[in-house]
Amino acid sequence: MPQRVLHFITELNIGGAERLLAEVLPRLDHAKVEAQAACLHGEGPLVAELESRGVRVHTLRSPHKFNLWPAWRLARLLERERIEVLHTHLIQADILGFAAARLATTPRVVSTKHNVRYYERRQCWLRPVAHEIERRIDAVVAVSSAVATEYGHARRVEVIHNGVDVAKFSPSPLPASGPIVCLGKLTMQKGHRILLEAMARLAKEFPELRAEIAGTGLLFDDLQARVVRLKMIRTAAFPGVIADVRPLLARASMVVMPSLWEGFGLAALEAMACGRPVIASDVGGLREFITHERDGLLVPAGDVTALADAIARLLRHRALAERLAAAGRARVVEAFSLNSMARKLEAFYASLSGVT
Repeated sequence: MPQRVLHFITELNIGGAERLLAEVLPRLDHAKVEAQAACLHGEGPLVAELESRGVRVHTLRSPHKFNLWPAWRLARLLERERIEVLHTHLIQADILGFAAARLATTPRVVSTKHNVRYYERRQCWLRPVAHEIERRIDAVVAVSSAVATEYGHARRVEVIHNGVDVAKFSPSPLPASGPIVCLGKLTMQKGHRILLEAMARLAKEFPELRAEIAGTGLLFDDLQARVVRLKMIRTAAFPGVIADVRPLLARASMVVMPSLWEGFGLAALEAMACGRPVIASDVGGLREFITHERDGLLVPAGDVTALADAIARLLRHRALAERLAAAGRARVVEAFSLNSMARKLEAFYASLSGVT
């Protein structure tokens, strides 16, 4: 009989953790794992996507993130569906999921951690609560070794790298000219300010250079003001959230991920799968799938000069850009496909119950 696993997450709108969940759950072998999903609130676009691919989705309809009433609803759901493993994602789901699993006496509880330095940016009361939960659940799943280093207090830590649908994110010829593309929420973590400063330095040598910075976030107004100050109004565009990034990647000359810190960096992995040369900060999970000069370029985080130099190298040397693009695609296919991730998840669930 397949293990009955419920993935519980705050919401199913467009986001890195959410999109990954929608992609990997349908790929689990139904003979081994019967996967379902539940979210706290909202009818995000990924609900319909999961259901169309055969994954049942339950919405608890919580009025806000830390309302405790959904824990009772979730506990009833766990009992009704005879869930054997509750797999939570993100802190609100971790807390409510842990409470619900204890009420329902669910045999196994695990949590995926998607980023580094998570508690530094949350309410101070979350850290001790979260640490206590992490010590008591069966396992923490880290999306990278960089994330795993922060959970030495957990009973068990398992590293399962994120994956990409290598058929969906397929390569196309590198355009002769195209924008620099940057994907990610407009937050301090993602380093968009560094990219804008680097591009401003390159304007004289490359007057046609432009960027498309996709995403929304708290820094939108700040970045717009910076664009005006740097006289880049015609150079930097902000198209907002893009549900399907493949057309944007197809016209990109390169993808830049100037993060100050990063748990993994799924957007960079998708760009590599599409055959686009990637420049990324040498931080966190990014260095676990990008090797400098072999399948991408790594630069010190926050270093405007180093980033500008790396961008200029790819603009001046098309052969280098094409070589890195091809090597990046090969790296993803070899070690970071969604199917590979799904097989590792199946093996992980089997290990929780002692099945070999």
